[in-house]
Amino acid sequence: MAIESPLFQSSMELLGHSILHFNRAEELDRKLVILHLANAIELMLKDLLLDQGESIYKNPKETITIHGCIQALKDKSIQIPYLNKIELLIDERNALQHRFGSPNELTTIFYMNIAIDFFREILTSHYGQDYEEIIAQFADEKELIAFQMHEPRDDAELENLKKLAKLHPLGALLSAMTYLEKTIIQFTEKIGLDKELRRRPIWHMMSHRILMRYGINIPEELSEKLESARRLRNLVAHGRKEPTIKDVEEAIEAIEEFERFVSNIDVDAARKSIEITLHEREEELHKRRIAVLKDKEANNGVHTDA
Repeated sequence: MAIESPLFQSSMELLGHSILHFNRAEELDRKLVILHLANAIELMLKDLLLDQGESIYKNPKETITIHGCIQALKDKSIQIPYLNKIELLIDERNALQHRFGSPNELTTIFYMNIAIDFFREILTSHYGQDYEEIIAQFADEKELIAFQMHEPRDDAELENLKKLAKLHPLGALLSAMTYLEKTIIQFTEKIGLDKELRRRPIWHMMSHRILMRYGINIPEELSEKLESARRLRNLVAHGRKEPTIKDVEEAIEAIEEFERFVSNIDVDAARKSIEITLHEREEELHKRRIAVLKDKEANNGVHTDA
């Protein structure tokens, strides 16, 4: 795979421009983010097709459509990451090209995150390149720093979201909640509740009532703060509320408090308590299954010894 390809270079230039417009966050900028992202992905996919030895032209003057390119890559057994969401982005681009107006902030954030994940995976799997190194060649350093403030990776970056909230409350809130999700996942893995997480919505694992069942004594007040942050995120996601700076600061403070709680957990004691609870629950479920089976046998007139 040649990163010197004109299609590759143009694709990354468009991605760099989309980051600049994303940081601006004005109405026209949001529209340009969607247009640039979709075009960047289209060019990258066509570059992949060229590397398979296929032509991207359907006639001497016209290249194939993005959907034609996707089908051609499928025929070559080339895996396209996040394809279902990429197709939504393409549809959003097509709609924007034929109407006035711009997407809302939530939609723009959603598609930006998908596009970044797409490029990270494509650059690694098909080009053997590191996303951070490549994008640094196509976007201004200050713009990249501003953009990275939306993606907290540790408590120091989480603190930066309080500053971001003063300029972009919605983006700061969504980034903070994504950070909380990752924290909850890491917490459940550490104490041996990761299998339970597959059975329950992720937010249940910060509930006072749920965690108490496993012997994890999370303060009820903290649990309520986290629940308030979750409700705020849901209201925002459905367009029923515009977050204020104070809303976002309180949500971030709740997340920081949750981090402190998690860091002070006695992991060995928690894992032992959880193992006992899960074992007891499994025994109880086994007894219930036996009781149901015996009831069925009795109702059918079948007698079996215990």
